[in-house]
Amino acid sequence: MMLLWREAWIKPLSEYDLGSEICAYCNERFNDLDFVTSCEFCDIGIMHDLCANTHINTHHGNQVNAKVAAHKDKPLHDYQ
Repeated sequence: MMLLWREAWIKPLSEYDLGSEICAYCNERFNDLDFVTSCEFCDIGIMHDLCANTHINTHHGNQVNAKVAAHKDKPLHDYQ
């Protein structure tokens, strides 16, 4: 089993700060309180966190595998 650690941080943003009212992946409007992120492998835009998981698994599998291989033997930080 391979688990990927995504650095989590919460920063309250408005639609104005994001520059978008809709998810770049599913094209649905963001709710009053949603967890959003972007793809570190392309410039698709801001999307729901769950949509980002699907997008990355679907479109960037080779890049994820390369990143896993590059960090395979690095120790975790104390907070991980």
